[in-house]
Amino acid sequence: MKKNQQKDEAEEEKKRRMRLRGELPPEEDEPEENWDPESVRTVVPYTAEDGTKNFIVSSQGQFNGFIYLCNIDQIRPFKAIEIKPALLVTFMELNKSSTGNILTIGYNDGSVENVINMDFDRRQLTKMHDAHNG
Repeated sequence: MKKNQQKDEAEEEKKRRMRLRGELPPEEDEPEENWDPESVRTVVPYTAEDGTKNFIVSSQGQFNGFIYLCNIDQIRPFKAIEIKPALLVTFMELNKSSTGNILTIGYNDGSVENVINMDFDRRQLTKMHDAHNG
């Protein structure tokens, strides 16, 4: 299975049943995968509402297709946010305003995405070359 590939639900159900029958070890006893590092494209630090120090990172290669939310004190990301797999993140910036935080993400195809208050379910993607003049 490739790194960014979605899990096959039928295969996961088969593994779950095999674990219940004792044919496979418990999932927590399976060895952890170690992926080779890839180049980091962008990093944006931020402080969460609860005061924890976090950062958002984008990469390339096998990690492309996602941006990752990470905690400064943890080894692995705590959340992966899916982006279009063919795009590379070229710019990321977090701006604070009186209405909330706006994360701006620029992609190598010229499109720009805005995320307000870290609500990644409600994103606005704009093709800058197709936008209005001025």
